[in-house]
Amino acid sequence: MGILEWSISARDPLIYFAMCLSIPSMALYIAEIVTILRHKQFHKSFYSLFIIRAIPDVLYVLNSFYGYRLPILFGSVLYPVYSLLPKWMINLDFFLTGYTLQANSLATAFILLNRLTAISVPLKHEKLWRKFLPLVAIIVFCMPICTNWVMFKSEGIIQKGNPNSTDQSLFLYEAGEAPFLNYLNYMDAASSVIFMSVCILINIAALTAYKWQKKKCVLNPDSSDQLERKLFIYALATFSGHALIACLFIGIYIATNSQNMPMAMAMYAHYPWVLDTGCVVISSWLLLWAGDSFRQQLMKDYRIPRIRCESRANNRVDSINVSNTNNCWANRVINS
Repeated sequence: MGILEWSISARDPLIYFAMCLSIPSMALYIAEIVTILRHKQFHKSFYSLFIIRAIPDVLYVLNSFYGYRLPILFGSVLYPVYSLLPKWMINLDFFLTGYTLQANSLATAFILLNRLTAISVPLKHEKLWRKFLPLVAIIVFCMPICTNWVMFKSEGIIQKGNPNSTDQSLFLYEAGEAPFLNYLNYMDAASSVIFMSVCILINIAALTAYKWQKKKCVLNPDSSDQLERKLFIYALATFSGHALIACLFIGIYIATNSQNMPMAMAMYAHYPWVLDTGCVVISSWLLLWAGDSFRQQLMKDYRIPRIRCESRANNRVDSINVSNTNNCWANRVINS
């Protein structure tokens, strides 16, 4: 069995694998958003952009369950419900597929631009971004509407995978030659190429500025420099995840345009876990590493216990203060 045949046959296990990734990551994502909104020390441009990107990420996950995962896994059970859906609800899946991808790409590009200005103009950085954040939000949330609203004109249908086999999966598809879905594939691929090109240029500029600033600050390193370095690495890592998604959509467009359906089906089989990893997994979990103070506040908000050193005496457990040499955080917990 070749890799294409294996990928197609492993479609359902890959969906379950993606769900194991996305569900805990979504819970963490939402917890991080709540922590940012609750505490003023995180009302900064970077965290604002984090929330702006989180909105299309959350929409993507919800839409993928509605339009792909649940119909694939439980099509025979959901068919009576999905067959009653009005056409606009089927078209909503097509719209959100393109909308969330393009909004996410725009938000990621702005996060990289945010890191570039934090390195190159640190004194004016925050003031500059506070001034333009409303415009950034309008661009991220409104521009993808202009390119995807036409999906509501399509003739959305519910299509069974293979009525003559044991596969009872459902597909949300377009009737006829699917002109609007072909347009969607083209727009996703084109926006992915533009996204990667722009972000690579921003990354080159940011790396150049970072090396220049590092030479200036090599004699006076401080904690803020370390934080900026971590946030820059975070931005690069999330870009890598979104670049992987962009490559997937480019590959899907090439495969479908060349009528290579086995290749297209194999790529669609990897669609859930690739998008989950690039959108919610990296963005949510890596932030815990990048922001030390943010991680501590998140743990405090949700009462996540830290490791404590305890001693037993007279059948009681008494918390004791220990030094840092014993690798215990009890002092920090008591003093906080």
